[in-house]
Amino acid sequence: MTEHTPERGTPRRVVVLLDASRASLEALEAAAEIAAHRRAELLAIFVEEEALLRCAGYPWAREVGLSGATRPLETDIEEQRMRTRAEEIRRALAYTGQRRGVHYRLEVCRGGVVRETLSLVDRDDLLILGKVGYARARGLRIGSTARAIVFGTPGPVMVFERPVRPRTGHGVAVVVEPGEPGVETLTRAAALLGESETLARIIPDHTAPSPPGDNPTRAWAARHCPDAQWLTPAGSPTALARHLSHAPVDKLIISRRSALLAEHNTRSLIETVQLPVLVVP
Repeated sequence: MTEHTPERGTPRRVVVLLDASRASLEALEAAAEIAAHRRAELLAIFVEEEALLRCAGYPWAREVGLSGATRPLETDIEEQRMRTRAEEIRRALAYTGQRRGVHYRLEVCRGGVVRETLSLVDRDDLLILGKVGYARARGLRIGSTARAIVFGTPGPVMVFERPVRPRTGHGVAVVVEPGEPGVETLTRAAALLGESETLARIIPDHTAPSPPGDNPTRAWAARHCPDAQWLTPAGSPTALARHLSHAPVDKLIISRRSALLAEHNTRSLIETVQLPVLVVP
């Protein structure tokens, strides 16, 4: 078995952002599984979007359906939709939480999705959201909402997508920065491994050269995950996705400090990598 050293302060709660979409309900299932493994509380958040209700109050407001047909956007109808979504989420949470045997609760709030979500999570929480969700009305899989949450949350955030072709080895890939920051990323990654997961692939961040002398990330890996394979640096989201498509991994972990996130559009990276992406501080 691969040895790993847990980081002090592993998640106190598993928090999942829901909107009743299929992707968010898949994220709920993943969140409940993690909460059961961690024996943590499961907190579900549903935000009634204040901006949408405000728009519905204008007499000229229209919504466009998938067929392209337009119809009035009315406040009463939108309020009823939100109540219906909240009830669907309540039932799904109860079913999933009871089946997994976890303590769960639902927080329904009204306002902006980013503001309300960030007000409810802290550094000790693991936040999970579906890859397709609040951005779907704009035809996106990952929108500005998800990006703002990924970079605004103090703790780790997982953008969840069920792998198209799940592997069976429960491997996890980690992008690491050079030097001590890379050791911090590996340590956080090890602390957040799920049941049966192992650090299987390590990918160096491509821009900054390794500091002279001993390589602390390789030394850490040799001690704690000696079976992990090192891949060549990935200079773009496309190159990273190509690496991962041939690797026996079901999840990618990357730090907010990563040059890949700094140099490339976050949406592009998460879109291109068709795996759950866990972003750590």
